[in-house]
Amino acid sequence: MSENRKPEQGVKLRGAEKVARIPVKVVPTVEVPRKPDWIRVKMTAPEEVQRIKTTLRSQKLHTVCEEAACPNLPECFGGGTATFMIMGDICTRRCPFCDVAHGRPNALDA
Repeated sequence: MSENRKPEQGVKLRGAEKVARIPVKVVPTVEVPRKPDWIRVKMTAPEEVQRIKTTLRSQKLHTVCEEAACPNLPECFGGGTATFMIMGDICTRRCPFCDVAHGRPNALDA
């Protein structure tokens, strides 16, 4: 996608494509450092996480947790909570720290 073009409706932009129009240069890390053992969390309640995901899919709902690839998803879903994206799965903002796809969202359902 060219820097001067507006995003096309319904097209998801991620990573370098998402931040290409930001005037600040974002340099991706080549190697992802390993997390120290003390910061790792064991996944809890996989049945509850799956139950929440199944409910979300059946209702055609999108969550910030899933779209942003949040590492805390099992903690929230395991507790029965989720943060919704009420207008689809494409965000109009392009925060470089977030993995939610940026672009021009599709029209809302009537």
